[in-house]
Amino acid sequence: MISAQRARTRARHRAKYAPALELTAGDVLQCRDEDEAPFEPPPADDIFGLAECEAEHEETLFADQDEAPFDPPEFEDEPVFSAPAQVATKPEPIVAPPIVEAPPPKDRPLPAISIFAAWDRPEAEALMRELAADQRLARTDMHISRGGIDAAIAHGHADLFLLDTTLDGAAMLAALDRVRAVAPKACIVILGAVNDIALLRELAARGVSDYIVPPAKAGDIARSLCALFADVETAKTIAVIGARGGIGASTIARNIAWSIAERQRQKTTLVDLDLSFGSAAASFRQDIRLSVRDVADAEDCESALASALLLPTPNLQLLPAPVTTAELEIEPAAFDQLIANVRRTATYVVMDLPHAWEPWVRAALREADEVIIVAGPDLASLRNADNMLKLLRSERDKVSAPNVVISMSGAPKRPEIPEKDFTEAIRVKPLLSFAFEPELFASAEMDGQTIYEAAPDSKAALQLDMLASMLTGHEPASQPTPIKVAAKAEAAPLPVLELVTPAPAPRRRQRPARTGFVALQEPVPQQKRRSTGLVRAIAAVAALVAVGVWYAGQHDLADVDAAHLVSAFRA
Repeated sequence: MISAQRARTRARHRAKYAPALELTAGDVLQCRDEDEAPFEPPPADDIFGLAECEAEHEETLFADQDEAPFDPPEFEDEPVFSAPAQVATKPEPIVAPPIVEAPPPKDRPLPAISIFAAWDRPEAEALMRELAADQRLARTDMHISRGGIDAAIAHGHADLFLLDTTLDGAAMLAALDRVRAVAPKACIVILGAVNDIALLRELAARGVSDYIVPPAKAGDIARSLCALFADVETAKTIAVIGARGGIGASTIARNIAWSIAERQRQKTTLVDLDLSFGSAAASFRQDIRLSVRDVADAEDCESALASALLLPTPNLQLLPAPVTTAELEIEPAAFDQLIANVRRTATYVVMDLPHAWEPWVRAALREADEVIIVAGPDLASLRNADNMLKLLRSERDKVSAPNVVISMSGAPKRPEIPEKDFTEAIRVKPLLSFAFEPELFASAEMDGQTIYEAAPDSKAALQLDMLASMLTGHEPASQPTPIKVAAKAEAAPLPVLELVTPAPAPRRRQRPARTGFVALQEPVPQQKRRSTGLVRAIAAVAALVAVGVWYAGQHDLADVDAAHLVSAFRA
């Protein structure tokens, strides 16, 4: 709706500017040629009035149409577009994101160490019993005794001493000095009753790792012990590799590991690193859960290792090779982590390395504490062993030098290099030389036994025990059981003739040759036992004795008759 003031303004401008609005296009062009303006421009204050006239003219043009033209708003009118009204709103409170606490770091289990725990107070004994049942100490060999620090002095060597004592002051320090004299490199943790800063300083000066004042929980003590050995790898590594394929290096590695575990009573882990054709699990008749490849590729290597280890014997653990043929490629970082975790599982680690020159195989030979190269008395073994020894001499920084063992010597109808010439060529004297005994080694393999289990009195079993002792410095816990031979009854001593017949040497029973097809073998005919000649010798001796007795009796009668005749003649 148009207001009255607006209508008056339109009428005034229409009367004033109507002639100018009626000009045609030709008039405009003529005015331009004459350099004259067609109309006098309105003043600045009337521009808005002109705009209103044009708007009215547009209304006339669109009068017949359904929609009216857009009417521009006047300044005095209300604006068409207005800013939205500001509504006072309460600001939303800023909610901080919830703080998610990181889970506490998982304690790394203790390695395979020896722990001696001694107590003076009964409550400390119960605490130590609970501590021994903790899974983080499952790999350790823990002994609990009574007597405190004095019991530790009597016990001797251990990797860790956990000692509960009621001593304090100078008496405790003097007792710890005696413990240090017995075990200078052992870790010592004290459960004491006195909380004194001066005492703590004296204990730290004597190398005491931790001092715990009751009340304490078994879990807290276990966490403290795990922190002490978080980065400690105590196992001694032994690497066994063949100078060529098929020389028997895997057999020697398995028997060495078994000898250290069962004959020396040392916790041992055998790692079958022949990823393509490893057969240690089959030799020990074990079912594979996880292989060494699975452990190396796992994110949590230590948890995977705990699930993969097999137990052929109480003291021997086995990390097997994959069931199917796998590639020999292992990332060096993954292999280092694998060996670092394996070294925490036992006191000794025996690595059965394949006959391949991969980067991780080279690293294993370089970092191992002991290296055994198994070679045969042939040219291929001589060349390969010489090349490996030259490389290891330049790369290894260990105290021990690589060792060489001769395998399969004395094979029939095969020319061999004499041991003296072999030694001069490689400049290393072989530790041992194993004879070629296919019957013994094959029968032990078929029965799932080691050489000592199959033939404890054989030369090969004694040599394997000797080689294991050279590598570890420990003697076998028990000596081989000799074969018991039934003693034969000796004949009663003869009164006249002293005839000594030596007993014949017992013949060694020959074991028939075996093959893989046991069911197809023909039964070996039993041979009749031949007489040893002892019965014939006893019969001959008895005959001689009878003849001797008869002859002596005849001579005695003749002497009696002659004496009677002489006495009668004198009478």
